[in-house]
Amino acid sequence: MISRIALAAAFVLVIACGETPPAAVGTGGSGGFVQGGSLSAAGGGAAGAASGGQNAGSGTGGAATGGAGAGGASAGSGGSAGAPGGGSGGGGTGGGAAGGPSLVQPIMRGELDVLEFGDVYFAVKPGTGARVVSFKLGGDELLTGTNEHASFYGSTLWTSPADDWVDGPFMPPAAVDNAPYTTTVSADGAITATSATYTTPKPANAPKQFVVTKSFHADLAKNTIVIDYGLKNTGAAPFRLSHWEVTRVFTGGLMFFQTGGTPKLDFLPQLVHTTDAGGYTWWDNTTHLPNVDDSKGGTDSPGGFIANVSPHQNGDLLFIKSFKVISKAAAPTGHYPIEFYCNKAHTYVELEAHSSYDEIAPGATYTATYTWYLKRLPVGTDRSPGSAALIDAVKTTLGK
Repeated sequence: MISRIALAAAFVLVIACGETPPAAVGTGGSGGFVQGGSLSAAGGGAAGAASGGQNAGSGTGGAATGGAGAGGASAGSGGSAGAPGGGSGGGGTGGGAAGGPSLVQPIMRGELDVLEFGDVYFAVKPGTGARVVSFKLGGDELLTGTNEHASFYGSTLWTSPADDWVDGPFMPPAAVDNAPYTTTVSADGAITATSATYTTPKPANAPKQFVVTKSFHADLAKNTIVIDYGLKNTGAAPFRLSHWEVTRVFTGGLMFFQTGGTPKLDFLPQLVHTTDAGGYTWWDNTTHLPNVDDSKGGTDSPGGFIANVSPHQNGDLLFIKSFKVISKAAAPTGHYPIEFYCNKAHTYVELEAHSSYDEIAPGATYTATYTWYLKRLPVGTDRSPGSAALIDAVKTTLGK
């Protein structure tokens, strides 16, 4: 396992000894994590991982790519440095499943940790709350950046209910949302980020003290990103808490999910206008009126996913994030299992999903898993509420 601090120290030591730093070693793909939320006792495992075997290959003077290994991914290493006066080796790529993509090395790239394979590029910024700051397919970006909003951009994790930490203006706690996380990268390319300890200001008589962990890995066989969020109770008393994943995409798209109960569409002054068609609920974001007010809605859904279609001239991008289904009764106080928001200026849309409001014992970790899919739709695919093509695309992607 490599940490940013250890990696930097190793490079300083090598350079001090007059050697050229070696190219990073490529790694194989990791195994899939258990889906859905789970509780683990102190010292116990949270969501379990089943990893395939991996073998280190070597390359010299250039990029080396690992071949596929039966039962698990094999790993190619980056090219080694040449003799004194020669050029340094190229970056290696991790071996993928047979016939599948491979992880491009290195994972740690300056201020970003990157999972790159095939046409997919996924970047996390540890210095800003281990926030996901980029998710691209073929160079087309899904997530918003600082041009759309200086603070609310990319994808992050909050905890809910918000009443635990909202005290005046809505501003998520820095320790959870945007302060630096400590990160490591495992031998199989999984990124793990850990926050500082945070204590909620409320309830005043029973504050909640916890640490957030975020684990990101590429499922190369399925071409997805799997994210495990852990909430570890570092206090002396049990408390209840939920994960709240907030993903910000560009405006002008079409969001949809399987229809559940009666939605609440008037959280904020501007009403959200949704349409029910084909067993799905659809929100055409072009119906949001810019500079009138913010809008937000919420509901439950039996589908266990939120999908969003973003317009692109090379073929629209279909983003799906899947998660464990919960009922409205299991959601944190004041929230719905699925929520969606658009800011007043109409520069970004939030796709939000909560885990169940569960009790966490002292020393225990509560883990919830979210899986991200990003697909290119054929040019001309019907992008309107009730689109059979979009419903079929989601069902095919999720295997439903």
